[in-house]
Amino acid sequence: MSPTNRARFWIGVRVALALLGLGAVVLVVLEVGVDELSAVLVPALPWLPLATALELLRVAMDGVSTRATLGSRGKGVPLWPLFASHLVAYAVMAVAPAGRATAEAVKASLLSRWTGGATAAAMGTANQANVLLSSGTFTLLSAGAAYLATGWSVLTWALIAHFLSMNVFGLALRAAARYERLGVWLGRRFPRVARHAAAFHSASRETALYPVKPVGAMILGRLFQAAHFGVVATAVGISPSVIGALAVHGVYLVIAAVAVMIPGQLGASELGFQMSADILQTTETRAIAIALLSHAVQIALTAAGFVLLLLWRGPDAAREALDPRQIDERASAPPPE
Repeated sequence: MSPTNRARFWIGVRVALALLGLGAVVLVVLEVGVDELSAVLVPALPWLPLATALELLRVAMDGVSTRATLGSRGKGVPLWPLFASHLVAYAVMAVAPAGRATAEAVKASLLSRWTGGATAAAMGTANQANVLLSSGTFTLLSAGAAYLATGWSVLTWALIAHFLSMNVFGLALRAAARYERLGVWLGRRFPRVARHAAAFHSASRETALYPVKPVGAMILGRLFQAAHFGVVATAVGISPSVIGALAVHGVYLVIAAVAVMIPGQLGASELGFQMSADILQTTETRAIAIALLSHAVQIALTAAGFVLLLLWRGPDAAREALDPRQIDERASAPPPE
């Protein structure tokens, strides 16, 4: 299957899953009652700017992580393009096939003019691993909070499994990027990147197997995201403690891992929070409202990311930045002189 046809296939899959998710949202809303949900959601709307600001801080901390991941090359990337590329990647991840991988590829493409293709490719691989490591490590806090709030519940065990699996896969990906066989694979996929494989491995080895600074920055971002869920929970009338906010965030982490192929976890979040209402010691209406308000923030930032891409690069450059063939082309570009 050609790259274009493969991309079209996965776009079709994501569209179908999004439609199923939208149908699930409609069913959940009808089940709990539109009037009942409106009574919770409308008073919560003034809290959305604060929740959005906290999510933007999480995106910014991903940028700090990327700068640390790039090592000595990170100082050559201006702060504005660094942040802008991460907001664009946030938008891409919400809608694109293989969301995280595609988002990292787009991010690497946007930053390659400052780093070169091989370094940008190494950054994209490292960022995917760092997301797994930071998410897995932070999950330990959420698992502890879930245990204190609910005991040895399904949520607690799910978070423990999440902690173990994310760290194992993250370390495996970090280790793979440090070995030359990955360069051989990249050379087969991007013929022109073969001559830059050494630069890829050099960039991959500039940080430790478990990179404390990049992962630490992402963990701080997760704290902002947990605060975001704490604000949203407060907005719907739950008023959680720190432990409660971490437990709510834990529900999100599990849903994000299980429903990774569904754009924005649309529908899956609503069903997941609905089923977790008893664990969170709240009503189904308020639990579902958390998911709906979080989706409102996500939709706003996704739209902002694509608008930013259009204003930053222009329509033609924006299409080029999102074109898989152009991404592959820039992945094979040499480092700037």
